[in-house]
Amino acid sequence: MYYYLFTIQYDGTDFCGWAKQKGQPTIQGELELAISRVARNSVFRVVGASKTDSGVHAFDQKAWIELNFQPNVEGFLKALNRSLPLGIQVTNVEEISKDFRVRNCKEKTYEYKINLGQNNVFENRFYYLPKKALDLDKLKESLGLFVGTHDFFNFSGLKTEEKEMIETLRTINSIESDLNDDIFKITFKAKGFIRYQIRMIIGACLAYSLDKIDLDKIKRVLNLEEDKMPFIANPEGLMLKKIKY
Repeated sequence: MYYYLFTIQYDGTDFCGWAKQKGQPTIQGELELAISRVARNSVFRVVGASKTDSGVHAFDQKAWIELNFQPNVEGFLKALNRSLPLGIQVTNVEEISKDFRVRNCKEKTYEYKINLGQNNVFENRFYYLPKKALDLDKLKESLGLFVGTHDFFNFSGLKTEEKEMIETLRTINSIESDLNDDIFKITFKAKGFIRYQIRMIIGACLAYSLDKIDLDKIKRVLNLEEDKMPFIANPEGLMLKKIKY
């Protein structure tokens, strides 16, 4: 068998996330379909580095690919991209060793973008467009609560029974923000994130910036002193920006 690392970019708007689902268009599903078209009757496996949610984008998704044949990499890459739908592109293919662990990365970087300016139909798929004015100082203040090591169960899409199977004690290395040309960008860095974690954090911070909740409420929920809140940010503003090994 032969092993390859794919770098993949995608506009997640029209797809139900990375992970393959029966009867639903997904990034993994489309990639596997493209491989089967390009290399008919081949045997292969695909493992993604990050299971992005429905509607979430990626600039630097990685996938571990096992093939039962050794392709001409340049020709294989071109053929794959011709077979993939609009919105998905494999940007690089490199051969790796069998024991490479695609999910064992050093750090993942996600970006969330909020458009505070005018609508742009050519870019709206990649920004969250708030309906009301945000207090950016409050938004920054609340984001700072989540840096460091916490039990993020209340800021995840996990059910109680899943807590025994998935580690919820996680460390966010940094959360940085900047405003440039009416685009407010929030950058998260960590070794890994739980399902919906970033979107639920941003959802709570947006609620605070709109005076829907107070800061103590966020603290109590983060400390597991109260139950989860109903806030979750829209997916279109979120992008997997970089995976570092």
